[in-house]
Amino acid sequence: MKKFLTVGCCAVLAFSCVWGTSCGETGGADKGEFLGLKEGEEFTTDSKVSLTLTRPTGNDAQEKWWTDMIAAFNQEFSGRIEVSCTTLTRGNGREYEQNVSLQASSGTISDVLYLDGPFIATYANAGVIIPIDNYIYEGYTDDFLPYVNEQNTYNDRLYALSIVDSTVCLFYNKQILKQKNITVPTSIGNAWTFDDLKEIATSLTSTSGRTTCYGLQIAGDAGEWLSYAFTPLWTDGVIDSEGKLTTGYLDGAAGVEAGMYLRSLVKDKAVSASASGKDFSATTPLAAMALTGTQNISEYLALGDSMQDWGVTFYPADEDGKIAAPCGGWTLGITKNCSTAKRVAAAEFIKYCTSKEACESCARDTASPPSRLSLYNSMPEYSDGTNAMNPVYSIIKEQLLTSAQLRPQTVGYEVFSTQMSNAISNILKGTDYDSQTKIKDRLTTAAQLIDKSIAQITIY
Repeated sequence: MKKFLTVGCCAVLAFSCVWGTSCGETGGADKGEFLGLKEGEEFTTDSKVSLTLTRPTGNDAQEKWWTDMIAAFNQEFSGRIEVSCTTLTRGNGREYEQNVSLQASSGTISDVLYLDGPFIATYANAGVIIPIDNYIYEGYTDDFLPYVNEQNTYNDRLYALSIVDSTVCLFYNKQILKQKNITVPTSIGNAWTFDDLKEIATSLTSTSGRTTCYGLQIAGDAGEWLSYAFTPLWTDGVIDSEGKLTTGYLDGAAGVEAGMYLRSLVKDKAVSASASGKDFSATTPLAAMALTGTQNISEYLALGDSMQDWGVTFYPADEDGKIAAPCGGWTLGITKNCSTAKRVAAAEFIKYCTSKEACESCARDTASPPSRLSLYNSMPEYSDGTNAMNPVYSIIKEQLLTSAQLRPQTVGYEVFSTQMSNAISNILKGTDYDSQTKIKDRLTTAAQLIDKSIAQITIY
């Protein structure tokens, strides 16, 4: 029995093959062998197909969307397909991925899995998910953002389909910036650089008595989000083109420079050393500005009339003015546990959840960027200049359509994101990372652990 194993870090993914075949076998048909339904063809069956879905718990808007979507699907396919859903806690660490790993190892994983995009390579290589291109008719993916399709592809096979996407932007308090006569960029060509951001954030930090309001808050969890948000600082890349080697990249010259920049944010009092790990709150802001993800647009919307006090501008550019904005979202795939007899039904459920109508409703209800390109021209949020939120959505649209950069595609993404995020957190919060040598040593430690783990993974 072959095994998939990642070791050497605080979070461990371990998959043991329990399906009677080696991990590297796809469990699906050969590429080009179409087994699904043609466009417009209706699903028929002699007996109802029962499917299971596993997904992480979300915020109120996300929970409502999933509840309504599954209910609508079950009603439309009544007597033919019925989907039941299990939710697992996501948390600030990797509880969800760890629980999925345990289910995969024990053979109890659901038929359909909702997974974070950068884990496609990990799960595909381990045999947890199967290619779905055999079940998706030609042309179905043409309307999805090209990088979304790239995220969902491994070894030239499509493994998943996305509903919505994400990116990282800079939220700012309009009143505070106006008092300081700071003009915020409104076009991507004039976006602040990372150096601009540090200088402005430092100037905005103020202290009243024992309370300090920092210029910038790094507003995301201290887990995978840190590597997601700051990978673009590594202008030479964080891993080689094959997704196997981080030594010389993560701890290379550009990496050390990135680490020095992050440490300087704390030293220059642009951010609090403890800012990371605290999510954005528009009602009780910790800082004048917040670097955070589009998942917080819903927090912004909840302000009602007060949302006019806050604005959003572009992710910072490098010193050459180039923006490489973080992107990539959660995606639906079919697991190897889904029997051959159920896979057409599973594909129909995934297509239902990723239809243009479903993508639009999810994007609107959860305030997330849609995965489909056409929706950026048809949804009023992105195309109607009279929409109150148009300036925010216009920035998200321009950023994603022109400057999106996927997270690294590697079979060792779990250990990669863990070690890189830990290193960034240490550099931000540690008291002894004030020299290039110390920062390089910390990044080298992370790189060595990542590379050792990837080397122990059998790549099929």
